[in-house]
Amino acid sequence: MKIISVTNANIHEIVPKYIEDNDININNIDDIINTYVDMVKDKYLFLIEGDLLKDILVNITYMYSPNDDMNKDRVICHLTGDESDSDDSDNDSPMHKNQKNAGTQFHKDDKKDNNKDEDNKQDKDD
Repeated sequence: MKIISVTNANIHEIVPKYIEDNDININNIDDIINTYVDMVKDKYLFLIEGDLLKDILVNITYMYSPNDDMNKDRVICHLTGDESDSDDSDNDSPMHKNQKNAGTQFHKDDKKDNNKDEDNKQDKDD
């Protein structure tokens, strides 16, 4: 099996060449994600740290479709690191609240059980 290495040094050439050779239209982040998956399937091995790879793919998406405000916003967000809205909303999600409450309930139940054990012990001592 022949594997094509994609590195920091060549990604700027390999990804656009793949897009152009395969007549792929990149309009949004989903298009570049699908292209990335197709490239992996076609034996391209990305030897790039994950966060850097995401930033590069976001930038490439914007290069191919600069008139889409979402693409521009995503580039700015990656550049400034301003992802606080998504982080806050994750903490307020129903699942997060349930997990938090489950942990609280678990500790409350432990205390109840401990109190019962102490009561039972006290009854036996009397």
